Amino acid sequence: MRLSRRGVLAGLAGLMAARGTRPARAEATRFMPAEWAPHAYCVMSWTAAYDIFSKGEIKAMRHEQAKIAQAIARFEPVVMLVNRGEEEDAARKCGPDVEIVALDHYDLWTRDTLPTFVNDNGALLGIGWNFNAWGDKFDGFYEADLDLADRFSDAFDLPIEHADIVCEGGAIEVDGAGLVLTTRSCLLNPNRNPGLSEAEIAQDLKARLGATKVVWVDGSYADEVTDGHIDGIAKFLAPGKLAVEVIDDPDDPEYSDFKTNLRQLDGLTDAKGNAIEIILVHRPRMDLVGSIGDDFAASYVNSYIANGGVVMPDFGDDERDRAAQAIFEKATGRSVVTVRTIQINAGGGGIHCATQQVPVI
Repeated sequence: MRLSRRGVLAGLAGLMAARGTRPARAEATRFMPAEWAPHAYCVMSWTAAYDIFSKGEIKAMRHEQAKIAQAIARFEPVVMLVNRGEEEDAARKCGPDVEIVALDHYDLWTRDTLPTFVNDNGALLGIGWNFNAWGDKFDGFYEADLDLADRFSDAFDLPIEHADIVCEGGAIEVDGAGLVLTTRSCLLNPNRNPGLSEAEIAQDLKARLGATKVVWVDGSYADEVTDGHIDGIAKFLAPGKLAVEVIDDPDDPEYSDFKTNLRQLDGLTDAKGNAIEIILVHRPRMDLVGSIGDDFAASYVNSYIANGGVVMPDFGDDERDRAAQAIFEKATGRSVVTVRTIQINAGGGGIHCATQQVPVI
């Protein structure tokens, strides 16, 4: 059974060595690499949220997690965090290409529960966002995830710095060149940062991520799970290219919010004033998806850009699935692999929510 963190780190050290070393920067710099920058590995966590989901839902989620992990492993190493006692089950379902590491946790949303990683003067640094379970929505359920960022950093010998604000990895989107996108519905929500202004939150985002420009959109006030994470709204696919989810069903609860977001992104420029191309991605049609529950996250932009590939959802709306896949393939220049993730989407998240990249520095 492959459970040794030492083995994981040794393999990753070899991967980094094979890529070669990067020249040191003359000036002191910090920045968060864009998702298309090289990754050392991707981290996921085997869901164990039995207090929230039924055994059948957990089984279905784990099946989808295994498929996501296997798809990403075609392009880069994948580490799956597993609670003690469930290592054999995870190893059997995920297969030999996914590294199993025992580290106790609760749920699968590593985008939010783990640190966000930045390049800090040529060294890897994790940013801890003081995760509070999306505004203390699940009192008593997510205790094992509240300090997961610190325990992960300790287990993997990675430095971590804590932000002044409460945030989540899914609440920010970067282009790797100084621009950060985020939403008012999430970070200005009193359940995260009561009393803090837009300017004060932006200042901390800039300091932690080494950014020079923060652009706000309203987000989604209809999203009762994450309060409108940006990773369900927009995603940078390449330098100067931003995919933006749009909704054409006026009965969709997020219809008005997403129209507002698109209007606010009109004329978007990067940190140097260069125009950014907005690429529209149409949300799948719910009557074709057969969604489960009110929290269903039907988002194509909630995808993962891996080393040389993209892993994105397939919702069963063949026309829009193919259109979104073509957009991602053309804009990223990478091959696209799709995974059906209906149960994970029913839990209020998607592929991006369930993954966290650790960049090569």
